[in-house]
Formats: sequence, C-alpha cells, structure tokens
Amino acid sequence: MSLPHEGHVAVVTGSAAGIGREYARGLAGQGAKVVVADIDVDGAKATADLITSAGGIALPAEVDVSSSESTKSLAETVRSEFGAAHIVVNNAAIFHNLRKDPQLTVDIDYWRKVFSVNLDGALLVTQAFAPLLQEAGWGRVVIQTSSAAYISSGVYGVTKLALLSLMRGFAKELGEYGVTVNGIAPGAITTEAMLDTVSEDRRTQLLQAQFIKRHGTPEDLVGPLLFLCSDAAAWMTGQTLVVDGGATNRL
Repeated sequence: MSLPHEGHVAVVTGSAAGIGREYARGLAGQGAKVVVADIDVDGAKATADLITSAGGIALPAEVDVSSSESTKSLAETVRSEFGAAHIVVNNAAIFHNLRKDPQLTVDIDYWRKVFSVNLDGALLVTQAFAPLLQEAGWGRVVIQTSSAAYISSGVYGVTKLALLSLMRGFAKELGEYGVTVNGIAPGAITTEAMLDTVSEDRRTQLLQAQFIKRHGTPEDLVGPLLFLCSDAAAWMTGQTLVVDGGATNRL
C-alpha cells in the first residue's frame, strides 16, 4: 500500500532541531523525500540521519532564509536532486534566545533582523519554490506563525501576525495552480528553544491560561501539519490552525 506522500518532495526550513525536526520526520514517515533545510548544517545532517536510519529519504541542505540568493540556490539544488517540489514548510524563525525589548525602545537593527528571518524568510522561500510547485500542479505551502500573533508580544508577535497576511496573499496567487497555502499557530511548545527563551514563571502563566493543562510538544503539531498537506485539506487555503491547548481563548 502506498503512503500518502510517497513520491512527493517536501522542503522543511528550520528543521535542524525542535518543531522543524519533527515536521521533517513526520513527512518522511508518510513517504515524502525530505529536504532538511537550515542554516545549522550539523543539525540538518543530524535530522537527515534520523530520517534515513528509519528507512526514509532525506537531503540536508544549508540555507539562509533571509537571503534571496540562498533561497534560490536551495530551490535549484532541489530541482537538480529531485526534479520537483510539492510541499514547502516555512518553519525557520528567530526565537531561540530572542530579546524581549519593548517596542518603545527596541533597536531598529534588531527589529529588522528578526523580520528578515521570520517574515522575509517565508516570502523568499515561497517565491523561490513557486515555479516548482506550479510545474507540479499540486502543492502545499505551510507557514509557521504563532499564537503570539494574537497577543502583545513585541517584534516576534508582530512578525507572526504579518505572516497571516503573507499567507493569504500567497493563497490567492497560487490557488489557480492547485497549491494551497495555510498556517499553523502553535502555542507554548516544549523545545530547547522554549526552555532557553521563556522563563519558568512565564511558562507557568501560559499553562494556567490553557484549557488543556499540559505543555505542548512538537509531536502535537505534526498531525495538523500532515492534515494541511493531505488531500483532506484540498479545499482549504488561506486559513490558520491554532494549536495551543486553548490558551488564546483566554489571553
């Protein structure tokens, strides 16, 4: 019996660790050939090794999503290696050890740096892979936003809110080619980045705000991703799945 994504090529940015790693493993588990794209080359190789050791196909690839040249080079590599791309997951973001500068005093260079990865990265990666998706006549683009888009949370939240509009624009422009574009907005997910970036007091506060009284895990997001990449979501585009244990209903 064939797997749902057997023969599909999936590109996951920011997949050297954490949520991106689980996204890559989840897609590989459904038969996709996965391009593990990250600025952290060693981490990308480690993720690819996990996939290949489980019998999957994975290609580690270096990319700086804030660079047009780098994202175009990644697309060229994927075309050369696999001849096609069907799924693009824009997961890369600046979050680990994110500065929490108030908007009244944030340094404009730092503001632009976060935007260059979190927002511009999704723009540039989707632009770079659009020709491959259009040629395939079937595609799924998933943009990782955040529940931070719905609350006051500084530069990170502003970038994640902006991604919602970016997603809808791409959904409109790519729809005629059989490509859907949707988003996932995770809440507090237990990763190394979360533990290093968010204080224990704040994590406790977030947990208390949730209807489901446990912290989320990267695995909690894999199911929503696979749904958005499946034919079950073929008539769904420009939408965002909020996966946060119910927290944004109270914040």
